[in-house]
Amino acid sequence: MNDELIAEAEIGDKAREFVESELGKTLLGMAKQEVALAQEALEIVEPTDIEKIRALQNQAKIARYFEQWLAELISKGENALILWKQNQET
Repeated sequence: MNDELIAEAEIGDKAREFVESELGKTLLGMAKQEVALAQEALEIVEPTDIEKIRALQNQAKIARYFEQWLAELISKGENALILWKQNQET
């Protein structure tokens, strides 16, 4: 159990380091730009073009998922560290 918590905490820490790095900031910026581009395109797409609407919605979803996955890894890592510390105290 402790090994799993330590591994999860380390992954969370690596995710935080990535998010704070130039590469992470660049990729998160690119993901946000993808969302904005998809939203702009949705404003002008023909309402009857269901396939294009779906494609644009998926474009935005995938870009949002990237940020959510990183945030989730960081959060799980923080929680794992708290649990590990609690285990050490008992």
